[in-house]
Parts: sequence; C-alpha cells; structure tokens
Amino acid sequence: MDVPLDEQLKQLARAAQQHPPLTLLRQLALRQLVNGILTSGRLCRPQPGHFSGVYDDIYDEAVQELLLYICQNIDKYNPERGEVMAWVNVLLERRFFKEAIPKIIDKQEIQKMSLSDLDQIAPPETNPSLTEIIKQCIELDSENLFKNEHIENHPRANFQALAKRRLLGKSWKEISAEFEIKLSTVSRFYDRCLIKYSAKIKEYCTDI
Repeated sequence: MDVPLDEQLKQLARAAQQHPPLTLLRQLALRQLVNGILTSGRLCRPQPGHFSGVYDDIYDEAVQELLLYICQNIDKYNPERGEVMAWVNVLLERRFFKEAIPKIIDKQEIQKMSLSDLDQIAPPETNPSLTEIIKQCIELDSENLFKNEHIENHPRANFQALAKRRLLGKSWKEISAEFEIKLSTVSRFYDRCLIKYSAKIKEYCTDI
C-alpha cells in the first residue's frame, strides 16, 4: 500500500535528523525531502492577488530561501508537533515570503552569502573569513565539477557562475535576467547543486 505523502515527508525528515551534517545519508534524505516538498503541490501561495507583475519573482525568491533554511535547519522540525508541510508553509508565509518582498520590489542590496547560508558546508564556529575561503573554493574547482554542472541547454549558467554571483550579493532576479532563464529554474538548480556539492566544497576548503 502506498505511503501517504505526509508520512513520506515525515520519514525523510526523521532520516535526515538521524545522520550528522555533511554525511551522504543526510544529504540524500534532504534531497528527497526537498523534491517531495516541491512536487507535493501543497506549498502555500501567500498574499494572492498582490504584487502584480512581480509576484512570481517574490514567490520564487521566498521558496529558494525556504529550501535552503530547511536543509540547514532540519533538526528544528519536530515530528511530534505536526506535519512537514504545515511547518514548511508556516515558514513560507510568516517569514520567507515577507523577507522576499523588499528584495524584489525595493531592489535593496542583497546581503552577501552569510555564514548561516553555509551551515551545511562549515560549522557555525568557523572564523569570519569563511566567505573568502568559499570564494576561493568556487574559483579553484580543480576537478571542473562546478563549471561542468549547468542548467540544461545553458552551459553558461553553471554552478560556478551562479555561486560567484550569489557570493557577490546578486539577487535571483538579477541573475535570471542576466542569463535569460526563468528565476525559479535558476534558483532551484542552484539549490540542488549546493546540496549535491556541499561535501566537496568542504573538502576543497580543507585543502586551501
């Protein structure tokens, strides 16, 4: 008998919580969890009817930041207090959608990738030069992994190029316009790569 979606997501969340950060099994569980959330069709759409012309950009920015948060903070989810989608939609509606509005509408300067964005790559006690180290890792790419991983039919839009722009503080709207690719496509590709290569980036950082 098929397992209901809510139970599937809860099992994946628990599986991720059972393994230490950066381990392969945790990464695999998180990847399946993120895919399950995205394909569930149950992500809420906060404030429908508002922000005409830019709603999709705001929403995609919010979802991208939400997924990063989930991957970095899955241990904050309590299976005993509710379903995964309930937890996810509260975060999306009450926090990440609101935070995305000024990024898109007011074109405020986007903060550079912070330490919290890199929790899955390095521990929080890492010194303040982490961002510079990450930049070197992305530039180095001695195996050409980041350069060769690109959006289908868009070789210029590779993980290395996107990561460098995010580290410089560019918004997804700016990056989307530069590469002429839908914002959601760019941001979700980046999110998948960040999860996929987090261990490799950590390895690179250790070697520098």
